Amino acid sequence: MRLSVTSVAAVAIFATTTVTNASAASGVAACSVTGASGSATFTNWTSDYVDISGWVKDTAADGHHVAIRFRSMDGGTGWVTDWSWRHEYDGNGAVTSFSTYARPTGDDLDYIGVQVAVMEGSTIVRSCTAWA
Repeated sequence: MRLSVTSVAAVAIFATTTVTNASAASGVAACSVTGASGSATFTNWTSDYVDISGWVKDTAADGHHVAIRFRSMDGGTGWVTDWSWRHEYDGNGAVTSFSTYARPTGDDLDYIGVQVAVMEGSTIVRSCTAWA
């Protein structure tokens, strides 16, 4: 009996993380790494559209800049798409906020999240990823 309750709970958790065209959902993804923290809120999320508002903060006087980008994954193929970076160059304590949307050509927004990074030029020094 206990095994069957656990199985039902696991199925219910999986079902709530997958989005279909028939439903619009919302979510939040946030993570921190030494030198940077960031978060994004997702609204009107379907498999082919999502509104995104977020921020990234530089948390260290280390000479590096920080950035955040939206990531999406197609649940059928496992293919991850990395969207454009949003950079913060003003140093320790500075925050960049943004609002945008994503509309891929296919139904590729089954899983969505953010990557927050400390960067040197276009090279990632450290990063973290969180999924909504």
